[in-house]
Amino acid sequence: LQWLRKHPHVQHEISEMQEEQRQHQHSARMVDLFFTPTVRWALFITVFLQLSQQFSGINAVIYYSTVIFQSAGFTKQVAQYANLGLGGTNVLVTVISVFLMDRLGRRLLHLTGIGGMFITSLLLVISLVVQSTPFWNKISLIMTILFIAFFGIGPGSIPWLITAELFTHAYSVPASSIAVLVNWSANFIVGLGFKPLFTGLLHQYTFVLFTGLLLIFFLLTFFFVPETKAKTVDAIYAEINAGRVWSKRQPQSQYHHNQSSGNDNVGSTVNYENLA
Repeated sequence: LQWLRKHPHVQHEISEMQEEQRQHQHSARMVDLFFTPTVRWALFITVFLQLSQQFSGINAVIYYSTVIFQSAGFTKQVAQYANLGLGGTNVLVTVISVFLMDRLGRRLLHLTGIGGMFITSLLLVISLVVQSTPFWNKISLIMTILFIAFFGIGPGSIPWLITAELFTHAYSVPASSIAVLVNWSANFIVGLGFKPLFTGLLHQYTFVLFTGLLLIFFLLTFFFVPETKAKTVDAIYAEINAGRVWSKRQPQSQYHHNQSSGNDNVGSTVNYENLA
């Protein structure tokens, strides 16, 4: 903790952890997530963040990138090499994002990633719809690579990180279980449904669906997702309940009394039922 906080005064935070452990010796039940008001809001944020990862269209691109590139006018061999490039881009940008998380914050990275994916998916649709030319073929390739890059910046890892930071130990197990269920269910839906849409019903316009969803997820993130970097759960919940997380308004909450004494990274134990 001293290494993370860059100062030696961490005993109060250790005491808070020990107090939380004493109060929550066992995991909460799954149903408690839905009947505890503020935790329910945190679960809502978790669910749409997981959906933003899968319904962004990322796996449609990864699973069917060869088909997409061939549709854009590339040969099968070039499409296969481009597919390898997408995988390398995803790995590289994800590694870079690890070093940005604690510098820029989770919220900003996710907004940047979702916003970038929205713009690139819109341009990708245009490049696929326009009659195949060497210029637009290159645009479709560039937009696909940028689409993957923006995914690695935000939606690739941030939803899992925020999920871990939104809940105490008591609620983290059932909340993580729901997050995994939502994530892989959405993955299955995209994997099963994209190819019939792309090769049959909607063809190049299939990505319009993802473009619309990305806009919705950007707005939801902007209005409802607080910054969780270097904050305790009680501080995060106080900010959620204060509303307007985008305005940087100081939450007027008893749970932030520690900030006035200079301890920005610690907070008191929360009565979750009374926070809302």
